[in-house]
Amino acid sequence: MSETSLSELLSQQLIRLDQLLALLARETEALVQRDVDQIEALLKEKLTLLENIGQADTVLSRHPQIEQVKTDPALADTLKQAQARLAECQSRNEHNQAQAELVSASLTRLQQLMQRTRHASAMTYTGEGQTHVGQRLGKSIQV
Repeated sequence: MSETSLSELLSQQLIRLDQLLALLARETEALVQRDVDQIEALLKEKLTLLENIGQADTVLSRHPQIEQVKTDPALADTLKQAQARLAECQSRNEHNQAQAELVSASLTRLQQLMQRTRHASAMTYTGEGQTHVGQRLGKSIQV
């Protein structure tokens, strides 16, 4: 069995990183649309892709000719492209994480508002200051 060339491995890794970048763009759109099913599907796809990228990275780091990256300008250029794409993916992922946290906070506030209007007389607060609608209000008190 012939060993895959370093150039091919780097090109394949660049393709995977492009796929990840496209997936992250779809994830951003799903977050904006608050499409929970799509977000969940994309998360599974992202985890699989990240695992493949990690495995390919391990194969690359163990390639017997990895030192050629330092001397071959074409390989060095492909490596720089991959590193730039990886940085772009990390930046987009951080953006999506911040977006997800905003969506989560917004949904939490909406849920609290709905609880307050639906059960205004049974609303209490937790130790952290969050609203809580207690259906068991006063049930633990025994006189």
